[in-house]
Amino acid sequence: MNGLLRAPGEIDEEPAFRHMDFLPLGILVLDQGMRVRFFNACLEFWSGLRRDKVLGRQVQEVFPNLTRGTVLPRLDDIFLGGPPAVFSYHLHNHLIPSPLPDGGLRLQHGVAYGVKGGDGGVERVILSLQDVTELHTRLSDNLRITRELETEIEARKAMEAKLIELATKDHLTRLDNRRAFFDRLDAEIRRSRRTGQPLALVAMDLDRFKSINDRFGHQVGDEVLRNFAEAASQGLRGTDVLARTGGEEFFIILPAACGQDAARVAERIRKTVEAGTHITDNGDVVRYTVSLGVASLQETMDMYALLYRADQALYAAKAGGRNRVHVDPGEPEPSPLQA
Repeated sequence: MNGLLRAPGEIDEEPAFRHMDFLPLGILVLDQGMRVRFFNACLEFWSGLRRDKVLGRQVQEVFPNLTRGTVLPRLDDIFLGGPPAVFSYHLHNHLIPSPLPDGGLRLQHGVAYGVKGGDGGVERVILSLQDVTELHTRLSDNLRITRELETEIEARKAMEAKLIELATKDHLTRLDNRRAFFDRLDAEIRRSRRTGQPLALVAMDLDRFKSINDRFGHQVGDEVLRNFAEAASQGLRGTDVLARTGGEEFFIILPAACGQDAARVAERIRKTVEAGTHITDNGDVVRYTVSLGVASLQETMDMYALLYRADQALYAAKAGGRNRVHVDPGEPEPSPLQA
C-alpha cells in the first residue's frame, strides 16, 4: 500500500492498483483532490487516451461528462464516508466516452466505492465501469422480438376470430349460421337436461319470399332478409339465439322458456313484420309477412325430434294461410290477450 502514502502532487501510477490493470473493466482511481491516480489498460483502450496523459490531472478536466448532474457530488460524498454509488447507463450514460467502430458510444454501468487509508478515512475512490453495450443490444433485440411476437400474436388472434366468425356467422345478416345454430341447440338441450329448465324453439320462414326476389331482384331480397333479422332480434334476451339456417329460414332458441313464452315471442315478431314496411333504394315499398312454428323440448325428445316438431308447426302455419303462429300439438295456443 506504499502508493497510498506518496506525497501529494506525485503523478506516478500507484502500484497498489496495478493488479486491476488487466481486468475487463474500466478502472479509474481518484484522490481527495479529484485527481486521477490510476487509469487501467481497459480505459486506455476504450477512451483512446494514454495513461501518462491522464495521471495527475483533474478528472473533470479529462472527462467533462462526470460533471453532469450529481456524479461529482456523489463521489465527494464517498470521500466523506458515504455509501458506494451506482451509475446506471440509462441515467448517467457515457461518463467516459468510448467510441465504437459503428460510430456509437460504448454503454457503461458504473460503481464507485471508497478505499480507506491508515487513519481510517477514505483516501481513494475507485470508479469501476462495466461495458454493457452488448447486453443492452441483446435486451433491446429481445424487447423488439417480444413486441414483434406480441404483434404477430394479436394479428393471429384477429385472424382466428375472423375465421371463427366466417365459420359461424351468416355473411348476409351477421346472425349465427346453420353450423353455429346446431352447435348452440345441442348445447342448450344438454343444459336443459342438466338444470331441468324448459327450452323452446321457434322456426320462421318468410312468406312468398321467392316472389320478392322475382319482382324486385335478389339485391332487394337480401335487404329484406337483413330487415327481418333486425326486426326479429328486437326484444330478445341475451341468452336467446337467433340464427339464419338457409335462404329465408330462421330459428330462435329460447332457453328457460316454455312453449307459451315462445309463442308470445313469435306473435310479437309476426306483428312487427306485418306492420312494417321496407323501402328500397328505388323507392319501391316492399311488404312481407312471416310464418312461425313453435315447439318445446319434451323429455323423450332429442335435438332432431325438437327440430322436426318445430318444422311441422311451421308447415301448419303455412298451410293455415301464412302470416300466423302455430304451436306444436301438446302446447296451448296463445290467447289474444297473451299475444
